Amino acid sequence: MRICILGSGSSGNATLIVAGETRVLIDCGLSGRETLKRIQEVGEDPYKLSGVVVTHEHGDHAGGLAGIAKILKIPIYISTQTLQACDLGDKTKRMRAIAISSSEDFEIGSFRFHPFTIPHDAVDPFAFTVETNGTKLAMAVDLGYINNLAAERFRGSDVLIIEANHEIEMLRACNVYPWSVKQRIMSRVGHTSNDEMARFLQFDFDGKAEFVVLAHLSQQTNHPEIARLAAVQALDARGRLFSPDNDRKVRIARYDSPSDWIEL
Repeated sequence: MRICILGSGSSGNATLIVAGETRVLIDCGLSGRETLKRIQEVGEDPYKLSGVVVTHEHGDHAGGLAGIAKILKIPIYISTQTLQACDLGDKTKRMRAIAISSSEDFEIGSFRFHPFTIPHDAVDPFAFTVETNGTKLAMAVDLGYINNLAAERFRGSDVLIIEANHEIEMLRACNVYPWSVKQRIMSRVGHTSNDEMARFLQFDFDGKAEFVVLAHLSQQTNHPEIARLAAVQALDARGRLFSPDNDRKVRIARYDSPSDWIEL
């Protein structure tokens, strides 16, 4: 399995996974043109995509969906409620939508997807684990907290992509967001804070993953090095001493450019 996060943040989320001849895009929150550009930048052909999987309807995860569907004419794996919430009008008639639902596995080429429901303020939000050739990816961003179901599904993963959206004190002090938005972000159906991410890594993470990728960092209320430090300190606390392996294990997904490939 090869994994590249094309972009992650409030300006757009998209992750490309590859195994053999199968290429799948998870979320399409970048514009159609930007998505194609970034796929080509990382050495892949967007016209060889096998499909797009959509986690939920928010614009930073599904905003480029209509454009990609029109250009590439590939299957879109999306729940019925999420497709309706995307409010694409007549564009859905020209879209090859394949309905998926929570807790019902499905396959795309050599990938087997295991969707599960997460706490977020969307109509039918999913996270996924994805397996192929004995490797496992777990990915959950846009969730208010890492609940027991997510923690259980994460176990045994070789790569873990989790949200580290905000530093709580930075969010509280931010003069860009009104208080109502801050309350929504900090709520149980909002976004995962650095503190919550670190709590999971210290106490509930099984430690198996070779890579832990911190995703969906806010440009206004977080900083990559603050999030990284929180993650590394949480991993160190499990063994009660600093390990250089923990520093190498943690990676940060950027909003403005693709990540390096993770290869398993």
